[in-house]
Amino acid sequence: MRGKSLWTLVSVLVLGIVLGTAMRAAAQESINLRFSSFTPPMHFMNAKVFTPWIDMVDKKTNGKVKIKLFPGAALGKPPDQYDMAVKGVADITWGICGYTPGRFPLATVMDLPFMVPTAEIGSRVAQKLYDNGTVASEFKDVHLLMLATPPPMDIHTSKKLVKVVEDIKGVKVRIPSPVIGKLIEKWGAVGVGMPITEAYLSLERGVVDGVIMDPLTFWGFKMNEVTKHHTRLAVSTSLLFMAMNKGTWDKLPKDVQKVFTELSGEWLSADFHGKIATEEVAASWARLEKEEKHIVYSPPARDLEKWTKTVEPLLDEWSKEMESKGLPGKKVLEEALNLKKQFEKK
Repeated sequence: MRGKSLWTLVSVLVLGIVLGTAMRAAAQESINLRFSSFTPPMHFMNAKVFTPWIDMVDKKTNGKVKIKLFPGAALGKPPDQYDMAVKGVADITWGICGYTPGRFPLATVMDLPFMVPTAEIGSRVAQKLYDNGTVASEFKDVHLLMLATPPPMDIHTSKKLVKVVEDIKGVKVRIPSPVIGKLIEKWGAVGVGMPITEAYLSLERGVVDGVIMDPLTFWGFKMNEVTKHHTRLAVSTSLLFMAMNKGTWDKLPKDVQKVFTELSGEWLSADFHGKIATEEVAASWARLEKEEKHIVYSPPARDLEKWTKTVEPLLDEWSKEMESKGLPGKKVLEEALNLKKQFEKK
């Protein structure tokens, strides 16, 4: 009997050790998340923003959260990124709001001409419009990590340097959003809509003569190989989002949610992404001129005023269009312009 009791005790101890080890292993098991990016691996957003951000999440969670980045549209096409976050095709995605026309009507206020002077200011305005509830309802089916804007876009052409408004008439230009499409019409150019992933071949084959693109995305898609002339206008930008699937968010432990909260919102949008992007722009222009030997043209104030005056009516048109749909376009436009002035003064 004594031997049997001893065996039972040993068995209980061994079982306890096994269960304890299993429980500790389970507690330490990594949370693996998939992050979809439609841009190439070395694109600015992947190399300078997302990869460092992933490392920060790893460090702040003590290795508990492992995020794998899938660049190059490996998990889905550029226009599908938001729905991929909604449906859980990926746990985290980022994309351009303008790729799905009509999906985020009020948020397109950030696409309006000359609304964004720098990536930092534009991102701060965009995130504030979400945080104060102005455009929040348009992103209710995801857990939003940030709204931001890239640096404002410029005109990049393959054969012809565009100096004044008259120079762009009849030029076929790839457009990233409907708002910029209207802007192009005001200038007398021909807007051609297509995903950014098709821009390189379209320029190479002459399907389009130019693109409107920010100086950083420019390098990510090797536009330096198919364009030679660049007109610095800062005409507009495209609002971008970074979103997490709601189910993924709900399953995260509270301490992990806290880390994501600390590393998202205005900090991620403007203080991290926005500042880095703004600093990179100057280096991009210098590289084009000095290393690539391209022609970079900055219109003088007199000519720049002509560019801006041709598109001023678009702001009023946008507001009226929103109001016609029962949306508070006038209020949202005023809020965006007020925030812009506020952040420009700081």
